[in-house]
Amino acid sequence: MLSTVEGFKSVVLDQLAEGVIVADADGRIISVNRAAEELHGRVRLDVLPDGYSESYALLTMDDLPYPPDDLPLARAVLKGESVVDVPWKIRRPDGSVIIAVGTARPVRNAAGDQIGSVLTMRDDTLRVRAEQELLEAVRIKDALLFEVNHRVRNSLQIVSSILALPLKRVQDDLARETLALTQQRIEVISTIHRSLYELGKHDEVDCIALLPELCKDVIETCSVHGAVGFICETRGELVLPVSKATSVCLAVTELITNACKHAYQGRTRGGVRLLLDGATDPVLIRVEDDGVGMRTVSGKSEHRGIGMILVDSLAKSLAADISIDSGPSGTCFTIAFTKPGPVPDLSHALVTNRHNKDV
Repeated sequence: MLSTVEGFKSVVLDQLAEGVIVADADGRIISVNRAAEELHGRVRLDVLPDGYSESYALLTMDDLPYPPDDLPLARAVLKGESVVDVPWKIRRPDGSVIIAVGTARPVRNAAGDQIGSVLTMRDDTLRVRAEQELLEAVRIKDALLFEVNHRVRNSLQIVSSILALPLKRVQDDLARETLALTQQRIEVISTIHRSLYELGKHDEVDCIALLPELCKDVIETCSVHGAVGFICETRGELVLPVSKATSVCLAVTELITNACKHAYQGRTRGGVRLLLDGATDPVLIRVEDDGVGMRTVSGKSEHRGIGMILVDSLAKSLAADISIDSGPSGTCFTIAFTKPGPVPDLSHALVTNRHNKDV
């Protein structure tokens, strides 16, 4: 049977899984329970705050000697602070190093006077190491994905170059036009993959940043001597997953191409206006020309070439609605689709969280 209250308290503290170190009003360590002794690989009593680091071989997370006054227990003793979940390292006598996380608080009597301080701590080595391994895996994954996007882009450039080789030799106008349009579509996809590693991303594309330049290139290629002007209006942001962004960029450039090819027959000049509105949900994209309008048969566009078939297919992949308004003053295509929800990426959440902690 336990004979004293102090003996009872000592036995209870030794049953705790967390390490406990108690200091008196002067900061002198007066009690170390079994868990704390095991964490340190040693027990030191009668130690004052300026001796904590040296006596217990305490290090910062950068493996430097921990400044004695900055230690959680010292801050509780010297400043009366409550310090919660602060990490540090402990070098044991056998040379092993563990990572501890501790909370220190002052102990006050009924009158509010500080009569001591207490530090509770736990071994966090396995969790921190697992987190570091995951962070390293995320960095490796990102590096690999950037390399993949770079190689995909290079491969697409090779395909584009192969398609360009026979263009000058093909005599049939339709075949030459088909090859040129196919090459243009491949260039659009190649540009998307180039933007992934240039912008430091591997899974998202900012369409508002990318599309205006893509459309300018298409118009410069399709129009003669700057005959077709281009105006682009953007609102908000339109950051999409790669697959969705590819569909959007291909659909818009196809509509721009169709406008340049068909809207100004019998005319020398014209203009195309593009609206990219990512400020609303659903997203609104409008491609409008001031051309001669589209002829229709039974309420449908007469121009049902590969371009429009591709636009319809891309719209389905976006679950988008397409409306066409055409008349003598021009044609307007409107594409509306709901913004895709964010795809949770726990690994990147971990990286962001770790970065915020480091800052």
